[in-house]
Amino acid sequence: MFRFYTLVIAVLLIVATSIQAAEKSIDGKIKSVDPTKRTISVTDKDNTLDLELSKNSKITAKNKPVNPSSLQSGQSVKLKYHDALGIVLEIDVLSIIEKKPELVLLSELDVNGEESNPCLSLDGLTIYFTVKELSQQTRWVWTAKRKDTESLFENPKRLIPAMDFTVSDDGLEMILFLNRGLYQTTRNSVEDNFKRPTKITSAVLEGGFLAGPCLSSDGLTLYCDSMKKGFGAQIQFMTRKTKSSNWSKPEPLKLTPIGKMKYPYVSRDGKYLFCTGKDISQGSNIIIHSGRDADGRFHSASVLNVDGLTLRGIFPRYVAATNELFFAGEPENGNGELKLMVLKNFNPEKVIPGLK
Repeated sequence: MFRFYTLVIAVLLIVATSIQAAEKSIDGKIKSVDPTKRTISVTDKDNTLDLELSKNSKITAKNKPVNPSSLQSGQSVKLKYHDALGIVLEIDVLSIIEKKPELVLLSELDVNGEESNPCLSLDGLTIYFTVKELSQQTRWVWTAKRKDTESLFENPKRLIPAMDFTVSDDGLEMILFLNRGLYQTTRNSVEDNFKRPTKITSAVLEGGFLAGPCLSSDGLTLYCDSMKKGFGAQIQFMTRKTKSSNWSKPEPLKLTPIGKMKYPYVSRDGKYLFCTGKDISQGSNIIIHSGRDADGRFHSASVLNVDGLTLRGIFPRYVAATNELFFAGEPENGNGELKLMVLKNFNPEKVIPGLK
């Protein structure tokens, strides 16, 4: 009996030693990766390893789980693998490679008409936008959702008529431009319909009107553009003490002018103000304002230029959670209709002069 137990222990020790010996580690860089075939090649100073990514391979970056599709050539990794089976056991990504900005046409939201005024939820997974169909006399606000930033927006739904609009961060309040005036409406939950809009009586501009509304993240400041005889396009702002309070009268927002500025949008952290600078010779340039002073006013401005390309469009909307800039512009084929677009992998600090 004693010999039997001795034999069993010896076998277990051999198996354990064999398994341990089969597990090896390498510090190197990813040479290539194919998430579809689930293969990866990693090189160190002397060797190249071709390994298989199994469903149980643990992949992390800064202690957070990472999808195999996010692995890129050139990334430094610490990799543990099974030598005999050629299977990756663990990958710890040590360096993150920034993806280059990529301009994408949201063709899944293209209808027989014109799409404009994108407005995104905080997480960037719900989009609101206007559609002007050829058969309709007015624009309607639509909405659609996506599962993640790599997925298409699906199941578009028509909500309410409006020319321009903005939606609060919780999705329960909407400010609309209708009949040369600003209106507001609410709903009880994001699954409900919006109520019939009521006019904002304080949103009156003598000799002109307000349009292109945009709510601040806390919902207490409303930015908009104005058209007033003798002044041209200007950006105005209004405030309220609480979400149930009345809005103040509009006041001009002091900004560095670049063309006739319209369609304002303030980033959710309040660091940037995006707008469109309309110029007869240059078209509709997207403008970024930054550098807020002690009074909270933006005092610097620059035309958005990414990799030597000057982006042109209206209603720029930046989503920090997904590093995306949405706007409405003309596609390359130049069919004259506005279409929804998104600039992926967008970082404002990389394109603003002085902040690079």
